[in-house]
Amino acid sequence: MNQLERQMILRQMEQLVLNTNYQILLNECYHRRMLSEVMISIIEDRNPDEATKHKKLFEKITRRGPTAFQTLLDICQQNFPVAHALLKNGSLSTNNISSNSSNNQEKYRSTFNPNRSRSISANLGETLALSQKLRNFSIGSRSTSQEDDGKNNNRLFETTDKGFKRQLEVYREKVQELNKVELTTRPQRHRLLEAYPMRSRNRGVVFIVNVITYINDTHPKRNGAEMDKDNLVSLFRQLGFTIFYYEDLTREDFGYLIEQLKTSEHLSTECFAFYVLAHGNHTKGRDKIYLHDNSVLFVEEILAHFNNVNCRRLVRKPKLFFFSICRGDQPDYGTLRPAEHTERDGMINPKKDTPTNMPTYADMFICFSTVPGFAAHRDMLNGSWFVESMCEVWSKHAHDTDVEQLMKMVGKNASMYRTEQNNALQTLASEQRGFFDVLYLNPGYNAD
Repeated sequence: MNQLERQMILRQMEQLVLNTNYQILLNECYHRRMLSEVMISIIEDRNPDEATKHKKLFEKITRRGPTAFQTLLDICQQNFPVAHALLKNGSLSTNNISSNSSNNQEKYRSTFNPNRSRSISANLGETLALSQKLRNFSIGSRSTSQEDDGKNNNRLFETTDKGFKRQLEVYREKVQELNKVELTTRPQRHRLLEAYPMRSRNRGVVFIVNVITYINDTHPKRNGAEMDKDNLVSLFRQLGFTIFYYEDLTREDFGYLIEQLKTSEHLSTECFAFYVLAHGNHTKGRDKIYLHDNSVLFVEEILAHFNNVNCRRLVRKPKLFFFSICRGDQPDYGTLRPAEHTERDGMINPKKDTPTNMPTYADMFICFSTVPGFAAHRDMLNGSWFVESMCEVWSKHAHDTDVEQLMKMVGKNASMYRTEQNNALQTLASEQRGFFDVLYLNPGYNAD
């Protein structure tokens, strides 16, 4: 939901609690797939009384995606007319609801009234079944002790050790379409270099990890990261990519999902993209990513997962990696820093046959939102500078420009941003590993 809708719910929290029934609302949210069993169990187990649970339920609804507000409206329209009027009009309207109905709502559906009744439209049997199911549901295992966002592709399933892990599933939720991608009518070609084939309907796969919150608040919440989700999902969806999107992954969740992805048929595709948005750092020459459970994931670990040795399905296919992370905490005020390079020269033996084996790392293009040692910036309303610039540039130019040139344009565009307080900026960094052909995304075109 947008910021205005979120603020409307939070501002009228007390009145919404008074004019809704907690159990009915919980049941409706579950059966409309707005909340998972894990999320409900966490609300139930972590809060001592029903009044607090009721408020936490509304707070959770405000974080349930772009369709959550409309879903809440539909629930209230069927069950809680006073609450529906509050949300629909921003304040209680006597024109829409009679005083008798209002009095009835306050008397019988208030959390604080022990004599409240269930709505006629609620299925009492389903409510009781859900309550019994939650009583038997344990959230004691480490992998579910933290709150799960429970998107349709973040569902959990039981494993043999009685823990619960994320399940690999295509992300299909609607998001805001912030940029309209220009389409092409023919595949693009380069004057000198070969182009990676990007012509089939099975165009590509993108795996997105967006870490927004951290257990025990060890790192600050990444405000604005929800907008990054809308930007990226909208962009890659229009480019014809199959999308896997996950929020607040632990290291165990991450490893389990990656193994599922690498063995799935989804990687029988023309292009693979991997996107991480999180807090990070760069120490002792290594880039690290902090996951939801405060565990550390190194960038080189991710790249190794998809090299030619460990992921045969992606051999000779373009692999794009984007890391929207800080690589230090130093603000960049524009001071020039010479880069350090390690060179290793060797002579070629002309008498030796050209090797036919594949290199370990090939067809990889890797982008970072900033250079080592420096911070990356994120707007609390518009999202990360890197993501915003990338989605804007790709939408306008992906129809006739290859990826490497696109990222140069992204870097130039993002370099124009400045923070308000100290005028800090940000410099995109990229590298290629055996990325010798050019990659045109050819949005809108397929030869199937």
